[in-house]
Amino acid sequence: MSALVEARDVRREFDVSKSWLERRIAREPRRILKAVDGVSFDIARGETLALVGESGSGKTTMARMIVGLLAPSAGRITFDGVDMHAGHIPRELRRRIQMVFQDPYASLNPRWRVDQIIAEPMRALAIESDEAACFARVDELLRLVGLDPADGAKYPHEFSGGQRQRIAIARTLGTRAEFIVCDEPTSALDVSVQAQILNLMRDLQSEFGLTYLFISHNLAIVRYMATRIAVMREGRIVEMAAAEELFAEPRDAYTRALLDAVPDLAAAGRAR
Repeated sequence: MSALVEARDVRREFDVSKSWLERRIAREPRRILKAVDGVSFDIARGETLALVGESGSGKTTMARMIVGLLAPSAGRITFDGVDMHAGHIPRELRRRIQMVFQDPYASLNPRWRVDQIIAEPMRALAIESDEAACFARVDELLRLVGLDPADGAKYPHEFSGGQRQRIAIARTLGTRAEFIVCDEPTSALDVSVQAQILNLMRDLQSEFGLTYLFISHNLAIVRYMATRIAVMREGRIVEMAAAEELFAEPRDAYTRALLDAVPDLAAAGRAR
């Protein structure tokens, strides 16, 4: 499989200093936070690469750089051979990359009907020729994610969390995206609803040949979804391996600590 996404020595720093005056009074230097520090990986077409790690490890920062929401301080990110931060990104390339955000309650505009929410990316990227074709496509997408076309006339507050995440997924598919970044897409959902969304995402991947970057701190979900897993700590990848290999024989002490932290009924009463 050829690499669809490549990241090479990617770094992102944030200036978290106090104001100039406060620093002058306290005689403090600037403070620079290294959120991502020299990360490199490839994502092959049709696979799911999972980024795992504790909060603050740099997972979401990395995801936002890949989709173009943040620029790297150094390094290079390419999508299908095109540098994502070398200048203007062509519309055709932009439509092929989409993102499903963590919170389905915050990622949908509460003032818009669902059909408007799903149609907006298609309008912005000129996917369909006219409004009739656009809304016909909206009906098709709602059916695809397990909703009814009549739901297009409703507003986000009329849906449960799982249904809202289905709407968010339909929105990404409206552009005929090939690569989808999933930033903890099920963490705000109940466990039973999580399973429904994960099964939907796997079915869509099989049907459309989608490529996923899947970000999560839930190792059970990662094991179910991922082809390969990259473990991040303090902005760096400390281990990368095929999913089954990593769970069977983790090499890094931090990876072993993450796996040991997974709740296990069989381990009740034993020191962890």
